[in-house]
Amino acid sequence: LMELAGLAVAEAVYAVAPPNGKERKKILLVCGPGNNGGDGLVAARHLTLFGYDCTVVYPKQSKKQHFVNLVKQMVDVGVKVLEDMPSDAKEG
Repeated sequence: LMELAGLAVAEAVYAVAPPNGKERKKILLVCGPGNNGGDGLVAARHLTLFGYDCTVVYPKQSKKQHFVNLVKQMVDVGVKVLEDMPSDAKEG
């Protein structure tokens, strides 16, 4: 279910703000240690594969193997993972 939920989020973002092909749109995802956070991790991976520049803030990383695997999958496709909000984050 987490894979489907994350993909659905990524598809919804793509539908309302598709990549423009010129420069990669930046997306900041903030994820917690629970299942909703896992949905965000999956969404970040898919969004990166769709052509977005994703950064995930994941301050309370789960030690469960499934979540460790999700983080590895994200990093393998180029998602940046941070423990704190980036200093250059802005609204909008």
